[in-house]
Amino acid sequence: MWKNGRTNMDLITGLAVVIGIMGGIATWAAITIGNPYLLIWAVFVGWGSFYHCGGKEAGFKNSALANLWGAICAAGALIALTSIGVTALTAGICVGASIVVLILAAKLPLLSAIPSAVYGYATTAALFLLGAAAYGEGPSGISKVAAAVVISLIIGNSLGYLSEKVTSAVVKS
Repeated sequence: MWKNGRTNMDLITGLAVVIGIMGGIATWAAITIGNPYLLIWAVFVGWGSFYHCGGKEAGFKNSALANLWGAICAAGALIALTSIGVTALTAGICVGASIVVLILAAKLPLLSAIPSAVYGYATTAALFLLGAAAYGEGPSGISKVAAAVVISLIIGNSLGYLSEKVTSAVVKS
């Protein structure tokens, strides 16, 4: 099975094994640590975002920056929304306006990975909607929600990068 330090696994099998093992360890670590800034579900979103952006150094950079941008846009929308009062109309306006800004920023090469920006936006909005009370109220609480998401997404992107390197080291070329 091993030859010259590599296995005879194909790429998909190698990715499945490496990411499966690393994902299990990451889940164990997140549960053991129990830190509200280490969200395993957001780690996996960041991990997938890394691969969605093509992997390697460029994929890491594009994914991580877009994830961050999406979280910033969501936090801005949430701060605006909670400041002016939450209604269906104000929610629609704040989300719509922030999405316009999120997508227009893709004209800048560093923020061109629109799906990854949406991942950052959606994970930030989801954590706010489902668990904002754990982070506090007002703009400070929303900023903490965004920070928790960004930290987790960056960890996920980093694990994506590491899993790509480990996989390429063990699969046949």
